Amino acid sequence: MKQPRDSSPSDAPLGLMDTPAARLERVLAGVMIPVLFLTALALAEGRIEIFGCTGTACATASQRALALPAIALLCLLGLVILRFSRDRSHGGAPLDRWFSREQEPIMRERLEEERFEAADEGLSSKWAELERDSLEKRFGEEE
Repeated sequence: MKQPRDSSPSDAPLGLMDTPAARLERVLAGVMIPVLFLTALALAEGRIEIFGCTGTACATASQRALALPAIALLCLLGLVILRFSRDRSHGGAPLDRWFSREQEPIMRERLEEERFEAADEGLSSKWAELERDSLEKRFGEEE
C-alpha cells in the first residue's frame, strides 16, 4: 500500500500558484469594494459633498471622509494598471519592479540565475583582490 506523499508548493501545477501581481489584484479588489461602500454611505449621510458644495456646507463635511474616495481611486488605478499589463512581458509593466507577474517556477529560475551571476562577480572580485595582494607581496620582497 502506497503512503501519501507530502505535497509541497513546488509540486503544484502552474495554474494553482498565483503570481504576486495576481494576489495584489485580489487584495486591491478586496480593499476597494468596502471602501466604495463606505464612500457611498458617507455621500448618503452628507459627510462628502460632490455637487453644490458652497461655503459653510463644505465646512461642515468631514475632511477625513475625503480619504475614502482617494483610497478607492488609488486601488482602482492599481487594478487598471495590473489588468492592462497582463499581456506584456516581465519587466515591461510599471509595477513589475515591486510585484512580479511571473509564475513561480519561471521566477525561481530567473532568481537562481541572477544569484549565480552575482556569486560569479563576487568570486572574480575576490580572485582579483587575492592576485593583487600576491603581486604586492612579490614586488615588496624584490625591493
